[in-house]
Amino acid sequence: LTADRLGLGSPSEFARLKKEKEEMALILKSQADELIRLSGLAGTLKTEISQLKEENGRLMDEISEAQREAAEKEETFPGRVVAWVEENKGVAARVMTATPETTKESFRLLYREPEGKKMITAIGSFGFKSGQKKDRIASHRVLLRRDPNFSAASYGLAPIPEEEPTPPFPLD
Repeated sequence: LTADRLGLGSPSEFARLKKEKEEMALILKSQADELIRLSGLAGTLKTEISQLKEENGRLMDEISEAQREAAEKEETFPGRVVAWVEENKGVAARVMTATPETTKESFRLLYREPEGKKMITAIGSFGFKSGQKKDRIASHRVLLRRDPNFSAASYGLAPIPEEEPTPPFPLD
């Protein structure tokens, strides 16, 4: 084929077109290479996305399991605390009476419970009776020193109880 037969006029026109064709071939090859590279990258990304989806699924399962376990622990916690306190009353008592503030708060909480209120009242009553007996002994002793003929009845005072007040539970 000659340039004349193709109607291209001059050989320089033919050379220019040939050069354009070669440049176009290079551009197409470059684009094809880029397409292959991008296609490979897309495949890699699809694989990575798939792996991330699997990992996300596993993590979601782990989160669900952790939430289930946390809910179960929260549900059983009060029972476990009761069992622990039953087995560790000494430790619980030390914690509840560690400072004056915690002791007061502990007694406030105990007083809200019916049995706690009864026991605190019984303890207070025992303390009051014990103090009352000691006070009567002391005041009767003072009055007896002043008046050798002293008797509680002659002064209109209550007698000293013969028995010691009984605590609501053993104190040792």
